[in-house]
Amino acid sequence: MRRLSWILAALFGLVFLGATALNANLIGRARKAVAGSDTRVRTAAKAEPSRYHLVAIVPDTDDSLFEGLLKGVSDAAPASGAAVQVFRYAAQSADEADRYLELAVRAKVDGVIMYAPSSGLGSERHAARAELASRNGVVLVPVGTDAPPGVGETFIGSGSLLQGFEGGKLIRARLGSEARVGLILPASGRGGKGDRDEPLCRGLVAALSGSPGARVSAVAEAQSGILSGEADAEAMLRAHPEINAMLCSSALDTLGAAQVLIDRGEVGQVMLIGADNTRDIQRLIDKGVVAASLVRNSERIGNAAVITFARLKVGGDAVGSVETGVRIVEGKKGR
Repeated sequence: MRRLSWILAALFGLVFLGATALNANLIGRARKAVAGSDTRVRTAAKAEPSRYHLVAIVPDTDDSLFEGLLKGVSDAAPASGAAVQVFRYAAQSADEADRYLELAVRAKVDGVIMYAPSSGLGSERHAARAELASRNGVVLVPVGTDAPPGVGETFIGSGSLLQGFEGGKLIRARLGSEARVGLILPASGRGGKGDRDEPLCRGLVAALSGSPGARVSAVAEAQSGILSGEADAEAMLRAHPEINAMLCSSALDTLGAAQVLIDRGEVGQVMLIGADNTRDIQRLIDKGVVAASLVRNSERIGNAAVITFARLKVGGDAVGSVETGVRIVEGKKGR
């Protein structure tokens, strides 16, 4: 009997040690997974506990708009006493974005800063998202470029109208009344050929109106795929050989249009105004292929979003639509 007791005790000990080791392994793997994922917690200060739990939900792309936005959120969080947790979803998955919002709401976070596309996938869901957050006492601050329908009383962004206007001013300053512009609009997901009533186009037309005779010769909507910029620019220049300036709305289309100008030997003959400020675009600016690039002030969007959250959290009034502007990046020598 005593021998049997020793055997049972030994077996129990081994099981206990195995369970302990397995539990430790699972905890270690979970911590490693959280540390290595795109969902991360940033505390406002190490010395003091955070007052608020703030979640940011943005697409997982290499667009500098979102990198700047998250930096602005992170920089502004300490002053508002917020710990920031970031969720990044597949750019073409509005359902995944909604799942993150639902997760944040169920966790009873204090606020959510969420990208609100003006068109395409997810653009029709803003009213439902705002209602969900409000019903559960969560402050929702939508951010993006242009304020979409149903977004509510508060929106922080850098609008396409201003981007188009600033691009048009640069083109008019060089080409004056001779300007013949080709415009590549952002993809809307509707498969259109280019709507001249889009804010980017309206801003461009308004700027060109200062030089009688200057006009927009062609408008195209960016298509899906990494080569869409090349295809759109090539088709536009073939159909409208009079074009002597192009305005792009994204980094991808800027790179595509630049490649077309290089291939066609038209660098310097067609003034190219791009968007964003990636390393590749900066290189093209320095080489004179891209005359200038319009960069949305996304860090200001992030800063303003956190400040707006803190204001609304204590019962402050809605701020309406806040425009953070754009900055112009040009080569050292100018173009």
